[in-house]
Parts: sequence; C-alpha cells; structure tokens
Amino acid sequence: MNLFLFDDDTVPLPPITTSQAVQRVLSVFDALHRGTGPAPVVRLRVREEVLVEAKAVDERVRAGERLPLVGTLVAIPDRSVLAARLAAAGAVVAGYTVPGVVATGAPARLETLSKLDALVLTEPPLACRDVVGFVPTRGLLPLAAAGAGTVLARDAAVAQEVASAVTGADPSGAGSRSWPDSVRLSAGAAPRVGVPGAAFRSRLDPAARERLLTTADTLRVAGAITEDVDLGVGEDWCARRAAFALRDHDALVVPAERGTNPFATLIERLDTAAVVLPAGDGGAVAVVTTAFDDQVALDLAGLLTGAQAASPYPDVGVELVAFGAYLRGQPRAGELERLGARFVRFVTTTRHYRMVLIGDEPPEAGVLRAGEPWQGGPLVGERWLLSPSALGEFVAHLPATMRLGTVELADGSNSPAILCDPVTAERGDDITGWECWRAYLRHLSALRPSTARAGR
Repeated sequence: MNLFLFDDDTVPLPPITTSQAVQRVLSVFDALHRGTGPAPVVRLRVREEVLVEAKAVDERVRAGERLPLVGTLVAIPDRSVLAARLAAAGAVVAGYTVPGVVATGAPARLETLSKLDALVLTEPPLACRDVVGFVPTRGLLPLAAAGAGTVLARDAAVAQEVASAVTGADPSGAGSRSWPDSVRLSAGAAPRVGVPGAAFRSRLDPAARERLLTTADTLRVAGAITEDVDLGVGEDWCARRAAFALRDHDALVVPAERGTNPFATLIERLDTAAVVLPAGDGGAVAVVTTAFDDQVALDLAGLLTGAQAASPYPDVGVELVAFGAYLRGQPRAGELERLGARFVRFVTTTRHYRMVLIGDEPPEAGVLRAGEPWQGGPLVGERWLLSPSALGEFVAHLPATMRLGTVELADGSNSPAILCDPVTAERGDDITGWECWRAYLRHLSALRPSTARAGR
C-alpha cells in the first residue's frame, strides 16, 4: 500500500480536433467508391442523404453544442432507434451492416471498417483481426435480437463510446435490459483474472499459447492478480467450469480465434460481456466477465492496449468526494474499490472547509465545514463514481468518526462527500494550512527521520 501516492502527471490531455463532418463524409465516400470499401459487410446509404445529416452535425457544433461522437462515421443494423441515438451524439450513419456476414468462423478484419470508425453487428464474431470487438451484456444494445451484439472499432475506447451512445431500453421490448443499481464502474487496482490452466494451454498451438501467457504477464505487470483456472482440456472444456471460475474472478482471459471455441461457447451459453483484442500475429484473445461487468472488461482491455474512454460505460454512477484515508493508495481506499467505485479526477473545495488530524496510527484526516470563512481553506480531494447501491452500502459501513455530507467545489458545483463528525473534529489538530492530505503526509515523512535522530 502506498500512503504517498501522488499523481503529478495526471494532466488532462488537450481535446482531439476532428474534421468537419461534411468533409469527412466526402472523403470516406470517395474512398469507398474507389473500391476500398467494406462490401459486402456494409450496405452504404445514399451519399446525398448522409451529407445532409453531416451538415446538420456541423451546424450543431457551430451553434456551441458539445457532441461526444462528432465526426464519427458508423454502420449499424437498419433500426431507427440506433440511428436516432447516434445522431443525438453527433455521429453520422454511413450505411447498414448486413446480418450474418460476420458469421461464426469468419474473423472480422480491419478491411471491414475501411474508412468507417465503427460497425454495430447483431452477432459476436468468433475472432477479431486488427480490430477490437466489444460485446456488451446481452440486452443492453437495442438490437431487437436475442443474441449478443458487437461493436467493432479500431480501439476499445471508440467501441465503448459508440456502445454508450446507443445503449438504452429497446422500444420494441425484445430482450431489453437495464443497468442494475449494483453495477461495478471499475475493475479496481488489483482485479483477479483467471487464465486457462496448463492442461488447457497444452492443447493450444504454440502461437496461441504464447499469446495467452503474454496477455497474463502484461496484466500482472499492470497490477492484476492472475490465477490458473481449470476449464478442462482442449475441445472437452466445460462451460460450467468457466461459470464457476467467473464467480471467483473478475474476468477470464481465453483464446478467441478460428479453430478454438472457448470464447464463442462462453458468449453462446453464458450471460457475459467481453472485449476481443487482436494480437500482432493475426490471432486474438478475449477478456470475458459476467453480465453487467462490462466496465471491468473494458478496464482490463485498457490495461492491455492503452485505449480507455474518458467516462465509464454504465451511466448510473453517483458522485462522491473523498478525503484523507479514502484517497487512492491510502488505507481505506480499498473500501471504495471493493464496491466497484471509479476514480474520476482531483477536485478542490471552496475556502469554507477545514481539515483536522483525527488519528496518528495510521495518520487519518477528517474534513468538515468551517465555522467562519477565515478558518477554512481550499482542500484537495478526489471525485469518485459508484453505483447507487454501492453508495448505500458504503455509507452503512462508515466508521462513527465519519458521515456523508455535501461539499461546495471550486468549480461552483456541489457533491456528496465523506466528512468528519463535528464532535470528533473538536479533539483533532487543525491541518487546513496544508490544503492537501498527501502534502501533510510528505511533511510527516520528512520530519520522522529528524525525530528519530533526536530521540537517540
């Protein structure tokens, strides 16, 4: 546990500048009609109709609208609900995907996307070559189909953003599902990942076996805990064993390529979510989680590829500002991570709050509203997101020294926060002047060697 975790390098990246939607459509259609297009996977729309919609997107941007998918070109199943939701997010539908073309045994290739940014399919591909396949929990995408849909894109972040734009109740009601109140919004700092055991790996070809082991090594380096799980041997592996393995692990990593069937069988037989990641040698691996743990799979994909969307896929998170021992790397941060809470960013309060030292072993801080404005100062905290159910469970287990309250932030917003009990605070030393709990901890670490020398 790192008590002095300090992220000086978490500076937001500048926004990506995208081409105007009309210019993008013109260049894409020109390339597609020169013979580099994605047929027969995509049936293109009439060029003039697409240009009209692209122009409308440009006009919305000029009017000051912030559109998360501006400049994104997508092909989708021919469903009006999908088109409407993508248009609301600023994407442009360039064509319609043909059901069944990416059939079992036919890997999805980069040529499928050509100049498009993403494809939405009504079925999961067996493998993805050069592209990422995000397979959300069955029923989250309004596809009017009983099977699991897929979003293909060049990276997991784009696939997630497109999926987020269309996720929601299906007006037809066909197999539609919603996020549960207890959904996890993060894989946490040390997710447990199951890897098929030695008996299973011995039946794989050398390239697939090496790919699986390399993926497990990469996850371990990133902080995950990987463990061998017994899925059986070769073609005789058991879906029931995989289900039991998922009960004890946050995710499974399995081969996903032609000639092996663990991934295809998991998607077909179990209620799961998954991200299929291509390897440089033409093969692929899949990160598989239980239903509604989609963000766990996306987080693990982010660890493996470096592509991570700015916001979590589930849209049911509630905010909570943390201080002191609940900051990342501190003794109680695990209480938030265990509930699937997700760190969002650093925040600063207004000058109306005090920070007091309420414990020495280990050192612990509490924050409360100052009685007078001159007694307070701007304090640095962390904004987290967690599900409504997780927030209720977290508050129910708060120690007597803490309570749930509200803080005013420097950006003018208000947010629920972990505050200190006023009676407890009366007995604590005021450390408001440090403004940041980690700054105070660094001060303590600098004092301790001098104190030890003086005591000798």
